[in-house]
Amino acid sequence: MHSISRNQLHRRPRGVAILEICLSAFLLALLAAFGLDLTLIMLGMMMVDSACRDAARGAAQQNSLAKAIQAAQSQLNVHSTDGYWITQPVLKSTSAPDFVYNDFNGSPPANVSSYVTVTTLTNIRCPAPIFFFGANFIKGGVIQFNRRYTFPIMKQKYYG
Repeated sequence: MHSISRNQLHRRPRGVAILEICLSAFLLALLAAFGLDLTLIMLGMMMVDSACRDAARGAAQQNSLAKAIQAAQSQLNVHSTDGYWITQPVLKSTSAPDFVYNDFNGSPPANVSSYVTVTTLTNIRCPAPIFFFGANFIKGGVIQFNRRYTFPIMKQKYYG
């Protein structure tokens, strides 16, 4: 019978440490990429949310459709981005249902308030588009976010 020394039982085969380091580095890189993607997505969502809210508020303070569109676009220009990772927020459309300026020609029905609805969109480019939780990436690892707000028109009576 062949005897095995105690040192031979506790020795690890060569290369196991390198393999562990490689696997750990790969997992850490994957986690870092996922964290970077999530950070950009959260920043983009917060930016498009505040831009849409400001655009709707600006449009609600106007007294015509043309002025409301102009006010909404000027409010969106205030929210500047880098343009590559997160694109500048824009109006999705200037027609219904994405942009609605309903003042009922100055005489709304009883107990109905005039309102404006604004829909904005922005694109967020993920540096490492990891497909998680059913995210829908369009070309090149880009996610498109829409946001819609409705505000009462300020210059008329509000019924809540």
